[in-house]
Amino acid sequence: MRNIIPILIFCIIFPAQLLADPPVEPKVTGIQKGEPAPYSGVLFNPLAAARILTDKNYSDEECKLKIDFHVQKEIARMNLLLNSTKVSMDSMEQKYTAIVKIKDTEIERLSEIALKSNNSYSTWWAAGGVLVGIGLTIAVVYAVGELK
Repeated sequence: MRNIIPILIFCIIFPAQLLADPPVEPKVTGIQKGEPAPYSGVLFNPLAAARILTDKNYSDEECKLKIDFHVQKEIARMNLLLNSTKVSMDSMEQKYTAIVKIKDTEIERLSEIALKSNNSYSTWWAAGGVLVGIGLTIAVVYAVGELK
């Protein structure tokens, strides 16, 4: 236990980041023929070369992942739209069914009322006919009497 305390104090005073090399940035340097290189071209440090190779190796996978992401996103959006339309259609179908049921019930109720009531208006028709006949007779007699 006593051996751990000095190690912990050392780690607190000198963290590992202080002992590490500074981060190396990728560098690209141009060289010309005649300089200590066999040809004219571009000189890459190891980090720049690794980054170029890695980008080349994984660009296809990255593109496929982006395409798959956007395709799945569009599929999810279309499924949401489809499900929303299905729910709307189901609700409209229930509404239509309820309206048709109410209409059929009302037709049945009115049919029962029409069949139960005695709608014989023949006496009214006869009385109306007699009154109209009397009225016409009086009118004709008056019109003939005026002609003489």
